[in-house]
Amino acid sequence: MAHTKNIMAREAGRGKFRGIPLRAHHLLCLLGFQGIGYTADFIRNFQKVKRMIDQHPDLQIEVVDTSDMICIACPNMQNNECFRSGLKLNQKVKDIDRRVMERLGIKPGDRFKAAEFYALVKEKIKPGDINEICQGCEWLNLGFCPRGLANL
Repeated sequence: MAHTKNIMAREAGRGKFRGIPLRAHHLLCLLGFQGIGYTADFIRNFQKVKRMIDQHPDLQIEVVDTSDMICIACPNMQNNECFRSGLKLNQKVKDIDRRVMERLGIKPGDRFKAAEFYALVKEKIKPGDINEICQGCEWLNLGFCPRGLANL
């Protein structure tokens, strides 16, 4: 949980910002989240973040390309980088973040209300785009994200 404190401290040091940092690709993952994940702690945390965003459309979200509020409970997170089965996956994850940001025309540090972000996603990303944007994601073949995007 030291990582949680680091994120919160980072946010507190920014003054007026009252929101949460989220990786660009996690903003899409939230659309397709179906209550499954790496561990029970990860799932609970993801549900908490999703509920917070769903219940507060004016919540400010800062786009990041580093660890965020979802990463804090991920068992693959080591020293603020993504690993799985001993392999460093951080570049693969950053590539997905980059593709999402390119498609949306946003960059790290941009801030949106949750509702504004989802309006942007609805305008610029179609369900059929997910396979290209999220290439390399281990959850992609489940089809949750395109369905979530279609229901946006």
